[in-house]
Amino acid sequence: MSAEDVVEKIVDETEMDEDEVMEKLEDKMEEFSGLVSEEGASHLVAKEHGVNIAEEQNEDLKIDNIVPDMRKVHVGAKVLNISDVNTFERDEDEEDGKVQNLVLGDETGTIRVTLWDEQTEIADKIEEGDGIEIADAYTVEDNQGEAELRLGDDVQVKMLDEDEVPEVDDSNSMSTKEVSIQEVNQEGNSYRIKGMLMKIYTSNPFYRVHPETGDTVRENDDGEYVTDDGETVEDPEGRLAVSGVIDDGTETIRTVFFGDQARQILEVDEETEKEMDVDTVEEAAEAAAGKELVIEGRTRFNDYFDRLEILCNSMEQVETKEEIECMLEVMEA
Repeated sequence: MSAEDVVEKIVDETEMDEDEVMEKLEDKMEEFSGLVSEEGASHLVAKEHGVNIAEEQNEDLKIDNIVPDMRKVHVGAKVLNISDVNTFERDEDEEDGKVQNLVLGDETGTIRVTLWDEQTEIADKIEEGDGIEIADAYTVEDNQGEAELRLGDDVQVKMLDEDEVPEVDDSNSMSTKEVSIQEVNQEGNSYRIKGMLMKIYTSNPFYRVHPETGDTVRENDDGEYVTDDGETVEDPEGRLAVSGVIDDGTETIRTVFFGDQARQILEVDEETEKEMDVDTVEEAAEAAAGKELVIEGRTRFNDYFDRLEILCNSMEQVETKEEIECMLEVMEA
């Protein structure tokens, strides 16, 4: 649906007139600092006001128009990254589960695709750089508030011809030039920074997820763990989400690490994460302070702290000795 069609449907199904809807649409675009298109913003406004447009979404989309809770999503994109397969245990009578992630991109942005179980066979048939078309997928909201693509029973996936593979806009990829922290000044942008990890905060370092789907679960008033769809989960698993402070000498910035990056920075294994071993995480956090890191991530505004923070997408540790040797080589040249 075009933005105009969505606006018309919102007017038909709510008590707002067109001017009110357009004002909310403009506010939403301003909230996302231009990172969401008019069409994408219209979907978000519709969702906030209970207007269901999912069943009518069956045309090709650009990635920047894809938002959470959409149905019948059609998208053509370039495969930018294929993760390793992770396995997890199910009940004794069931086979171990498998999960794998893809990152797709086009000229407007990137999106993660989660593959479950037999869907991981798709990743065996493609390579990074290939173009694929996905039809009749759906989206959920990930733990960073972004849209994540899921493949349902009716999904169709096919290869794109070489001349159909979209160009990926480097300004929307994570291959961003390195900047000092004092130059990190815009919400929703991708940055690459290098600095020292001064501290990791370990207050509430875990959240719970469904062990098979990865969906976030919460404890209800009856003490049961349920997903947003109301499914009861008997034995949820833990997932890490910790924040730390990075200092590069020009400024400091709060950085949030999820999942793989959190385990990497803390140097803990998946079992520690799944079992929500707080004591091990607290010890690991103390040991992690002082690491020199290169971090790539996207910024968001933290209302509680009233400042920008970075959501880490990838990171690597810098060996101090190697860094000094590089500096000496530059000085001697």
